[in-house]
Amino acid sequence: MTGIGLKIKELRMERDLTMEMLVADMNAKYELDKPINKSMVSRWENGDNDPSLENAKYLSMYFDVSLDYLIGNSNIRTPSRLLALQKKKEV
Repeated sequence: MTGIGLKIKELRMERDLTMEMLVADMNAKYELDKPINKSMVSRWENGDNDPSLENAKYLSMYFDVSLDYLIGNSNIRTPSRLLALQKKKEV
């Protein structure tokens, strides 16, 4: 299992989502150029394929984590847009 596949599975399991639930929710929530399906998610989680950049972007938005966290470049989950908003509130 690749880093991104492991992260996707961990995030999905934390929310008690089946692959079918994740697929249905993401396809309903976002206007994806190519809708995702269960076999795509399975291949991502098993490390057979990585999601496209577009799908990784939507996954990070869906799970409310930074793209860096999703791809394994950071251990910080909070998206940078939220950090920026927090910093503005602190000033």
